[in-house]
Amino acid sequence: MAANANDKSVQFLYGTVFGRGLLHVILALRVPKMLGAVLRSPISRFYIKSFVKKNNIDMTGFEGVKFKSFNDFFTRKKEISFDSEPTHLISPADSLLSVYDVTDDAKFHIKGFDYTLQDFFEPQKFGLSEEEGKNLIESFKGGLCLVFRLCASDYHRYCFVDNGSQNGNHYIEGSLYSVQPLVAEHFRLYTKNRRSWTILDTENFGKIAQIEIGAFSVGGIKNHFDQATFKKGEEKGYFDLHGSTIVLLVQKDCVKISEEIKKITDSGEEFRVKIGQWVATKQQTI
Repeated sequence: MAANANDKSVQFLYGTVFGRGLLHVILALRVPKMLGAVLRSPISRFYIKSFVKKNNIDMTGFEGVKFKSFNDFFTRKKEISFDSEPTHLISPADSLLSVYDVTDDAKFHIKGFDYTLQDFFEPQKFGLSEEEGKNLIESFKGGLCLVFRLCASDYHRYCFVDNGSQNGNHYIEGSLYSVQPLVAEHFRLYTKNRRSWTILDTENFGKIAQIEIGAFSVGGIKNHFDQATFKKGEEKGYFDLHGSTIVLLVQKDCVKISEEIKKITDSGEEFRVKIGQWVATKQQTI
C-alpha cells in the first residue's frame, strides 16, 4: 500500500543543496514548458514503448493504437467503472491516497508543513469579498483533506465523485514542482504549484472543494466544465503529462473513511486506489 520510492533525479534535485539550486534555474528557464512541447510533438512517440515497460502499464484495449505523440498516449481515454452506491464517496482518480484532518482553525499538516484553507483558495484573487472568503473557509473547518497523488504510471483523467453541480473553476498560476514525497518535505508544494479549484455542490456529501494541482512538466489542467450539473463517475477533466495531485476538502461529519484506508493512512502511509473506487461512506443526512 505504500508509495513508490522517490526516483534518483528527485532525490538529487530536491534532496541536496546543489540540486535545489539547479532546480530553481531549471524552472526559471522554463524547462518544463520546453519539455512539454517536445512530448507533444510526433518525435516523442519513440518514448512510449519504454515508458510503458518501465512503469508496467496495462495497455488492454489500446493494442495496435498508433498514438500521435507521447502526450496523446499519456492522455488516452478509457472506459471506467465506478461504485454506484449513492452513499459511497469514490476516488476521482487512480492514485495514492492520504487523509488529513482539517482543524477548527482551518489548518492541516502535511509532511512537516502547516497548510491553511486560505492558502488553498486565495479567495481575494477571484473578487470574493472578505465575508465571502471567510464563509468559504468556514464551511470546511473541522472536515477532512483527502490527497490523491497520481504517479507518472497512473491514468491521468479524473471523474466526479457524486451527482451535483459546480459554479466555476478558479485557476491559480504557480510553480511546477514534482509531487513525490521527498519534495513535500522541502516545499509547500500543494499551495506553491499551479492549481485549479471549484466547489462541488453534491447530492450526498454536502459541499466538496476539489483542487487539481499540477506538477513538474505538467502543461495544463484541463477541466471540461465551468458552470454545469454532473453525474457521479462522469469525466471531470484530465492532466497533461507526468504525475499530479487532486485534493478533496470535505465538510465536517459528512463522510467516514473506510476502515481499511483509515488504518493505513493513520499510520502515515499512502493507500493505492483506483478511479471510481469506494473510499468513504456518507456519515449523516446533509
